[in-house]
Amino acid sequence: MDLSSEAHKIEDRQTKKELFAAFDKLKDEINVLSRELDKSNNEKESWFKKKEDISSDIRKKIGDTVNDRNKKNSLIKQIKELKERRDSINKEIREKISLLAELKNSAKELSKKSKIDSPFSIKSEIDSIETRLETEVMPFEKEKELSKKLKARKKLLGSANAIIEVLDKIKKCNSEIDIARKSADSLHNEIQQLAQESQQMHENVIKSSKEIDELKLKEDGAFKNFVECKKVFTETNNNLKERLDDINKIREKLNKFKLEEDEKRRLKESMLIKNKEQEMEEKIKEGKKLTTDDLLLFQQMIRNKKSTVP
Repeated sequence: MDLSSEAHKIEDRQTKKELFAAFDKLKDEINVLSRELDKSNNEKESWFKKKEDISSDIRKKIGDTVNDRNKKNSLIKQIKELKERRDSINKEIREKISLLAELKNSAKELSKKSKIDSPFSIKSEIDSIETRLETEVMPFEKEKELSKKLKARKKLLGSANAIIEVLDKIKKCNSEIDIARKSADSLHNEIQQLAQESQQMHENVIKSSKEIDELKLKEDGAFKNFVECKKVFTETNNNLKERLDDINKIREKLNKFKLEEDEKRRLKESMLIKNKEQEMEEKIKEGKKLTTDDLLLFQQMIRNKKSTVP
């Protein structure tokens, strides 16, 4: 027996056994790494989605904040314009109140000077006397007395006209002051309403700004987790690639062993066939009879040889 050849076969068998063991070990590691890769990928995608959802919320809140700030600025502008109108009306009211005081003083002075306390009652009295003279039947002396009284009242009315004119101005001034005050009150109420809305917009902006800051912290946290998961995913993927490369190399070596073993088997079978042919030729030369077993064995060897030819 060729001891070196046998030793080589033993070495090959041991190496092949080691390769199969390494192959099985790598296959187990690949299965574990594949599961870990799927898990890290799911975690990575989950954190990425969470980060994107938070980013979307931030963009929406920023948009809402900008709208609220614009509304607040618009309200402030309206309030400023309304205050200017209100201040202008209040100034007008003060001026009219001052004028009213002057008119009242003037009416008081005229009344004192003319000794007429109620000019409108004189006019009413004149109307009453004229109606009696036109409609009533009375003695001549009575009619003469009323006519004299009417003449005196009409003379007195001439002095009262100046007072009546001032009183009309007072009445008009009072009416204008009332209208102006109602307008100023209406503007004041509108200003208060807009101020409340502006304050609400201001509070919304502050609240949204705080929420945006909180969301940004969550966004940063989600992104950091995403980066960490991506790092784990990349490392796991690289390890998996290395294991796949290693197992492919082992598979190539195992395939090489198989090819070598197939070649050795073909050589062995060829030698057996050749030896059998020689043996059969010797039998034929010696005139020995070929047995059925010889023929069947020879045919089987030929078939095996054909089936192993690549």
